[in-house]
Amino acid sequence: MSERPSDRPPAEATPPVVVDGSEPTALQIVWRNVWVRALTYVLLSVLLAVVLWRFRASYAFALQVAVIGFLIAYILHPVVAWLGRLRVGRGLAVGITYALLLLLLAFGSVIVSQVVLETGRFVQLIPRALDDVGAWFSALQAWLVGVSDGLPDFLSNRLGVSEDNGELALQVREQFQNFLQQLVRGLQGLLEDIVTGGPGLLLSGATAVISTTFQIFLILLAGVYFLYDFPRFGASFKRLVPVRHRALADDLLAKADLAVGGYLRGQLFITMLLGVMIWIGLSLLGIPLATAISFLAAVFNLVPYLGPILGVVPAVLLGFTVSPWAAVGAAVVFTIANQLEAHLLSPLILSRNTNLHPITVMLAIMAGVGIMGLLGALIAVPLVALVKVVMEDYLLTRPAFTGLPRESTAPLIGPPPVADAPTDAPAEELTEGARARPRDGDDEA
Repeated sequence: MSERPSDRPPAEATPPVVVDGSEPTALQIVWRNVWVRALTYVLLSVLLAVVLWRFRASYAFALQVAVIGFLIAYILHPVVAWLGRLRVGRGLAVGITYALLLLLLAFGSVIVSQVVLETGRFVQLIPRALDDVGAWFSALQAWLVGVSDGLPDFLSNRLGVSEDNGELALQVREQFQNFLQQLVRGLQGLLEDIVTGGPGLLLSGATAVISTTFQIFLILLAGVYFLYDFPRFGASFKRLVPVRHRALADDLLAKADLAVGGYLRGQLFITMLLGVMIWIGLSLLGIPLATAISFLAAVFNLVPYLGPILGVVPAVLLGFTVSPWAAVGAAVVFTIANQLEAHLLSPLILSRNTNLHPITVMLAIMAGVGIMGLLGALIAVPLVALVKVVMEDYLLTRPAFTGLPRESTAPLIGPPPVADAPTDAPAEELTEGARARPRDGDDEA
């Protein structure tokens, strides 16, 4: 008679196989603890963040060039891909795309030169304007002296101050004259500082232009390399991801592409709306080169906080060629347009394109500017949108947050698993099942 498996004596537990012939060390045993590994990863991440923040000044320029160059490649890649579908070689497609970009930059430079030329004509009128301002200051000072001379009569006739208090009136007049003279001297000194500081401002402006030109050249050069090898970046990233996580990485990259693309499309739409609003306002005021200034203002608006200032300066200066009230009106137009863009258009449009709340968009831009300046303002909203995608699709769907079984909360990445097909049962089991199944009418019998 054969021995059943349950009657056999239990086999002795075999010791774990050690490949190198030695037992695990204490460090390996401690490392098996999941909390130890998690704490180690957190500490290393914090240390890396502190080191990067401490030495941020040494790599900030290179990081800006790389990020902005990659953004240019990301924006121009659809054009290159479209040319590729027309059987155009990738190198030629990149050359055509960059030629179109350079034509756009040349158009912008022509507009900038027109604005600078008109502004230079206004600067040539500054000496004559200063003479007029000096005469105005002299007339103002004479008028104020006349007012102060008539102060005793005003005190005695209008306020009922008696002649016995004439000494008090004289003291008040002297103090009032001193105050007015100090005020006039302060205004004249401020104006002289502005005029004498002009060469220094021009020198610093020229230095800034040279530095910016060099940075733009490096950004465009980096964009060429990024654009030419753009398809390889996705493949290189996938090779860094384990095979069992590549489906998740593909899904994450696709959703990140939607978030960043939505942000860029929304930002370009906002730029066009802002340019139209400023053009309408400046045209109504009769300011010269309203079209050129509105174009520059729209382009400068891509630089948060600094852009509106760069756009309003030429508008106000050219407004003085019309009238002082036109200059004030130009400042008012820019103020209203930028306030509408910052507090209405950007939150609404970017929140719709990136599926973020308007308050989240505002806080993200402010935090990005405070942390990394221009670079932070450019990447803040796409980064927050990406974090939201990761949290909603891969973190908040876990059983710990939903309370549902694991099978119902796992995100679907790729086709759903197919259940194994039922195998044919042995003939003996089918026969026994047929015997055990009662026939129709047996229960009635």
